[in-house]
Amino acid sequence: MNTHGPSFVSSLTFAAALACTGLQAAEPPEAADISLEDLLTVEVTSAARKAQRINDVAAAVFVVSREDIERSGATSIPEVLRMVPGVEVARLANNRWAVSVRGFNNRFANKLLVLMDGRSIYSPIFSGVLWENEDTLLEDIDRIEVIRGPGAAMWGANAVNGVINIITRRARDTQGNLLVAGAGSEERALAGFRHGGQAGGGHYRVWAKGFTRDEAVTTDGKSGNDYWRSGRAGFRADWSMAAGHRLTVSGQAYSSYTGDRFNRPDVASPTGMTVNNLEQTGKGAHLLGRNEWTLAGGSEMALQGYVDHTNIELAGTFKEVRTTIDLDFQHRLLLAPNHDVIWGVGYRRSSDRTTSGSLISVTPRTGAFTLASAFIHDDITLIPDTLRLMLGVRLEKSSFTNIEPMPNARLMWTPSENQSIWMSLSRAVRTPSRAELDAQVDLGVLPGGAPGNPTPLAILTRNVPDDHKLKVEKVTAYELGYRQQMTPTLSADLAAFHNEYSDLRSVALGSQRLVAGLPPYLVQEIVPNNSVEAYTRGIELALDWNPLSWWRIQPSYSYLSLHARSTTGDPSSAQTAARINQSDPQHQLSLRSAMSFSDRHNFDLWLRHVSKLGNDVIAAYTSLDLRYAWRPRRDFELSLVGQNLLDRRHPEFVPDLLPSQACDIERAFYVKAKWLF
Repeated sequence: MNTHGPSFVSSLTFAAALACTGLQAAEPPEAADISLEDLLTVEVTSAARKAQRINDVAAAVFVVSREDIERSGATSIPEVLRMVPGVEVARLANNRWAVSVRGFNNRFANKLLVLMDGRSIYSPIFSGVLWENEDTLLEDIDRIEVIRGPGAAMWGANAVNGVINIITRRARDTQGNLLVAGAGSEERALAGFRHGGQAGGGHYRVWAKGFTRDEAVTTDGKSGNDYWRSGRAGFRADWSMAAGHRLTVSGQAYSSYTGDRFNRPDVASPTGMTVNNLEQTGKGAHLLGRNEWTLAGGSEMALQGYVDHTNIELAGTFKEVRTTIDLDFQHRLLLAPNHDVIWGVGYRRSSDRTTSGSLISVTPRTGAFTLASAFIHDDITLIPDTLRLMLGVRLEKSSFTNIEPMPNARLMWTPSENQSIWMSLSRAVRTPSRAELDAQVDLGVLPGGAPGNPTPLAILTRNVPDDHKLKVEKVTAYELGYRQQMTPTLSADLAAFHNEYSDLRSVALGSQRLVAGLPPYLVQEIVPNNSVEAYTRGIELALDWNPLSWWRIQPSYSYLSLHARSTTGDPSSAQTAARINQSDPQHQLSLRSAMSFSDRHNFDLWLRHVSKLGNDVIAAYTSLDLRYAWRPRRDFELSLVGQNLLDRRHPEFVPDLLPSQACDIERAFYVKAKWLF
């Protein structure tokens, strides 16, 4: 087992130090149960940047509650997202995930915008989320709102296929102290501490967590070198101030160490590669402030700003230091009794400093991009309590693109209080990333005489920068949805979609040249372009049923048909299209069962089935997670969790872009104790 990185003991010591800052009586645990009537009135804010009942949202929305997170037994945010219909979550290793919505999955899924309390955690360097660096104390998450389908009219470029907003609890709801500790076969050790109190007329909390995760195994049964050790700490404070102002300040700092193993291209190797163990270091911190207030006519304003600093280094391969400053303002007002208008503006500046290695080279070493945006959205009541029309558009101008309009039109019909039908038409875009525009990457080596290489010389395939000629990727999306609460104990949510994509990022064969080295070899350049188009269509169904007062069953099903093709016939472009066609399962099923036998005993079951990827690139698999929780007293809980119980191990995804080795995901067990005091 690798021992690099911060020790778990250090993380526990830090948590204990925070515990000594002050103690007070904890609030009793909140009730876990929620009725189906309450579920349809739960408010969400991510769909229209305002509070709405789920039943009033004209979008495919799913809310993962705090209770869902707790009872899932998941220990990371990506694992929690598996329960959302239409979301594809695949584990590459014990420290890496591929997460997307409605297709195009890979480690750097570039068509999904992820927010945490309104702060974007979408990486501009790779166009995706580095999930190994994004975390928080799971007990502090209030809910996760997932919008499937384009959210660009509200949230801007890169919200192409969906938006995930991770919303943490208000400080006044986390008063007292919380201590969490656990250990298991893969989760070798985990601990977290939180203290909440009052100060300056408001409420605050401080928290810390640390964990160490074991290595998985590769497909041939060897250690995967995918250890993960992380420590982080944060705070949040909320104040209600004069003149109706509500101020929130939060921040976090983290340090994460993860192992990886690369099949590094090597022209001198008979196999075209050498295997190297690597360590990735992720460090960062952010500070966020948000002020919300209500004006004398009832209109509402909000101003948010944050600064985010990250340092990512893959030893000997790549390093990036990035600082991002973001400002966002919005104003909601009633122009007339039937017009609910929200408008806003935003500005972001993100600068980076990179260090190139033997695999990835970025030129120039320093860069900065700016993003300016403005949006307006009108919610028009055509027939009170029955028919609404929503029209909106966002305009964005970035250092990479000209002004891009992202319009959206939605219609919501509510024939009765318990059912709603909605439809939408949207346009969204994805801007190129810094790596796509400026990076040179060695992709692989084809040894001399191997199939496809008639020469005696090895051929090194190298992706070269595009000289900023890449276009934005575009999608036009058509959606239709239906919700109904059939009985007080049964509700259904159905969504169907058809998306058309153009100018998708691809490559074409470039020039070939001889390099007179020892040994001599050929370099085949691959030039980025926008030569792939695609369409997707699918359905997503979620049911929520309480057959008994103490038993809740939540089945869901997702179907996705994705077809991509090259518009040029270039073999490299065709290969890109083929890879896209093999990136997503066609069928996903989930069945969750939550049984609360009393205030002391809970039993949870989670059964999942994921169909194969492509032509059996990854075989279909079925997994089962079980959780039993015992609460001997109201403020103390012990739980036992078993994960992936139906097989000893299985693969879930094949890494792409970076040449990481694939790992199998193993059966796992862990125990956890949670104490409120």
